Amino acid sequence: MDTIRHRGPDDSGVHVEGTSALGFRRLSILDLTAAGHQPMLSGDGRFAMVFNGEIYNYVELRAELRALGHSFRSSGDSEVLLAAYGQWGAKCVDRLRGMFAFCIVDRTSRAVFAARDRFGIKPLYLQETAEGVLLASEIKAIRRAALREARPNLPRFAQWLADGRMDALPNSAETFLEGVEQVMPGTTLTISPTGVVSRQRYYSPDWIPETGAASADEFGALLDDAIRLHLRSDVPIGVMLSGGMDSVSLTCRFSALTGGPEARTQPIHAFCYTADEFDELSQLQDTVRATGVSQHRVSDSSAEHFWGLLPKLIWHHDEPVQGTSALVGFELYRLAASHNIRVVLSGQGADETLAGYPNYFDNLLVSLALSGRLPALLQQATIIARERKLPRTRVLWFCAQLMRGTLMRGIEPYRALSARRRTARSPGLRMLTPDITSHLAPMQALAVNARLGPTLRRSITEYPLPLYLRVEDRNSMAHSIESRVPFLDHVLVEHALQMPLEARVWDGWTKRALREAMRGRIPDSVVARRVKFGFPTGVRKWFSTSLASHLDDLVLRGAAATSGWVDVGAVRSMLAEHRAGAADHSTMLFNLAQLSVWLDWHQRGWE
Repeated sequence: MDTIRHRGPDDSGVHVEGTSALGFRRLSILDLTAAGHQPMLSGDGRFAMVFNGEIYNYVELRAELRALGHSFRSSGDSEVLLAAYGQWGAKCVDRLRGMFAFCIVDRTSRAVFAARDRFGIKPLYLQETAEGVLLASEIKAIRRAALREARPNLPRFAQWLADGRMDALPNSAETFLEGVEQVMPGTTLTISPTGVVSRQRYYSPDWIPETGAASADEFGALLDDAIRLHLRSDVPIGVMLSGGMDSVSLTCRFSALTGGPEARTQPIHAFCYTADEFDELSQLQDTVRATGVSQHRVSDSSAEHFWGLLPKLIWHHDEPVQGTSALVGFELYRLAASHNIRVVLSGQGADETLAGYPNYFDNLLVSLALSGRLPALLQQATIIARERKLPRTRVLWFCAQLMRGTLMRGIEPYRALSARRRTARSPGLRMLTPDITSHLAPMQALAVNARLGPTLRRSITEYPLPLYLRVEDRNSMAHSIESRVPFLDHVLVEHALQMPLEARVWDGWTKRALREAMRGRIPDSVVARRVKFGFPTGVRKWFSTSLASHLDDLVLRGAAATSGWVDVGAVRSMLAEHRAGAADHSTMLFNLAQLSVWLDWHQRGWE
C-alpha cells in the first residue's frame, strides 16, 4: 500500500480475514466523508470491497437499487457498486458506465470476484504463485510483495528492443516482469479460497456489429450525455487542452454544460503544452476566448527539464513508454496538481474510436474496394492523393498492398513469412547481443484485416489505445489526479463503431461525426484544421545537442551497457550516425535510455 500511496493520499484501510486480505489507498472524489472509506463492507456484512475508478451512472443505479429494497449510508459510487454486486452478482459489470478495477471478497464462501472495465482505462495486475494470488493497481506493488523472485521478462524485452516500437509486442496479458500479468480489459476473475483463478471475458469491441446504420446526427447528443456523466464530482474538475478537436470539444462542451463563463463562480482550469515543433496558439486562443477557461502552460519545456523527469516517469510506469511525449504528459499533470486539481478531463480515445489518424484514409480505401464501391474509391483516392501531394496511382497501389494482406491473412504460410520478414528487418537487432536475441520470437505478422472497422477495433484492443491509457493513468495518478476520458464512454464508443464510413473519414477529413457535431459549438479554426499534432518533442535534435552527454551516460555507461544485452560498439556507431545526420536513431536511443533506468530501478527493488 505504501508503494502506491500516490494513487490515494487521502485515506487508507485494510481488511484481513480468513484466506484474503484487502488493502486500499483512497483518492477522495465522490463523498469526501468517512462514509466513503475502503475497504467497504456491504450493508448485510457479507461482502468486502476495494474499488478504483468511477461509476458515472451511480445516481441512476442507486435509484434502481433503492426500488429493489437497498438502502445507502453514503452519497458516492462505491456503495452503489457493492450493492449492485450483491443484487446482480458478476452480471453487475454489464450495468456499469465507467472506468473501474475492483475486488470483492465473499465473506461467506471466501471466494473473490474481481473485474476490469471494458477498455482497460483503470489498471489491474495479477500474480499467481504457490503461496497465493496477488492483485494490485501497479506492478511495483506486486514486485515489492515479493512472493516470487522478480525477473525481467526477457522475450518481451527482446521484442521491444529489436523492433523499437511497443506495437511490435504480442497482444497478450504479459508484462515486462516475468510472472506478472495484466488482467485484460473487459475481463472478470473468480478466485477460489484455494487460489484457483478463473477468467471470463464479458466485453470486447469485436462483439459490436458493423451495421453502418448508427446516425451521425445523434453523436453530439450522446457525447453531451457522456460529458455530463463525467462531470459528476465533489471536487473541482480541470481539462487537458491542446488546439485539437478532441480536447477543444471537451473544453467547450464542459463550459456550455456548466452554464458558460457567465454562470460560473469558479474558473475551469485548462492545462496546455506548446512547443516550437507545432503551432496551435491560434486555436488555443480562440478556445480560451470562447470558454473563459483559466489557461496554464508548462513553463519549462527545455530538453534538460524533460530529461530530468525520466527516472520518475519510469518508476511510476513500471514499464517502458512509447516515446518522449509521455514526459510531456507527466509534466502537464504535475502542473495540474500544482493548482490543486484532483480530476481532469482528457480526450484520450477519440482518435481510435472516431478515426482520427491519417493512416485511416488507407483503411477507408480498402473498405471501399472490398465492398465494390469503385466510383467512391476513385473519388476518395483522388482527394487523398491531393492532400498527400502524391500521384493517385501511388495511393491506389498502397491500397492494393493492404488489400493483399487482408485477403491472405488466413493463409498461415503467408503469415509466417510475413512475421519472419518483419523480424529480419527489425532495426534494433544490430545493437543487441546473442544473449538477448536468443529470446526473440518472430514479430507479429502484418497480415491483418485492413478494412476501416476491424482496424479501429484493433486500435482499441491492441495498439495504440491500451498503451496510451496506461500512460494516461500512470501520469495522472503519479500526481494524485484522476484522469477521465469521456470519449471512451462505452455507449458512445458502440455508437461510433456502428456509424457509416462517411461519418468517420471522408473527403480528406478525419472524425467527420465529431466535426459536424461540434460545428458552431467550437471555434471554426479548430473544425477547419486538418493537420493533427500530438505532443511532439525535439528529441532528434536533443540527442545531438543539449542531451548528448546525458544520453551517453545512460546508453554507454549505464545499466543497459553492463547488462550483457547490448553491443556497446554498435550503440557507439548508432550515436555517431545520429549526430552526423546520417540516420534518425532517436527512438532506439531513447529506448536504451529507458532500459538503463528500468534496470537501475529493478536492481534497487523499486524502492
